[in-house]
Amino acid sequence: MSTLVLVAALGGVLAACGPEDDNAGGTTGGSAAPAKPSTHASHAAKGGDSGPDTYDCGGKPPVLPAGHTMIQVQLERDANKGFEAQVAKPHCGPNDWTYGGDGESKHYNLAADVKPELALNKGPGQFKAVTKDELTMHIDGCLREDYSVVKDPYGCYGNVYDITVNGKGEIRTIKEIWHP
Repeated sequence: MSTLVLVAALGGVLAACGPEDDNAGGTTGGSAAPAKPSTHASHAAKGGDSGPDTYDCGGKPPVLPAGHTMIQVQLERDANKGFEAQVAKPHCGPNDWTYGGDGESKHYNLAADVKPELALNKGPGQFKAVTKDELTMHIDGCLREDYSVVKDPYGCYGNVYDITVNGKGEIRTIKEIWHP
């Protein structure tokens, strides 16, 4: 039992508890930069109820910048028709604050001039701008868990994205959220 407690304590020390590094190479900074909590699939996102008595996330949940929404893609229709996603809410999980889909799915369309970025598998805060077609192929590959489609330097991180929308309600920017 004491070994289990020691392993759990060390795991908590090693887990990232703070925001991702906004100064890492390949990022886009400025006022549109999203909040950077880790995004492991949390106990709460899997239907459990985690709370302050279960995990210690060190305070209040993260707050996104104005105009940003976190979503978890559930189903992709096709590149021209968009996808279904749930608004992703922060939950206190074993690895700090994590995002998981909550509530009913909503249909989202990508704007013609969408600016997508995918997380690089090199760690937090590293992204690469991609085309709309590359984004939709990536989302589809991750949803199907088809790793012949999703190849280095990318990976699948729970289908969680930080988005902004234009005046028509279409996704204007979409950035994949990385987690270990």
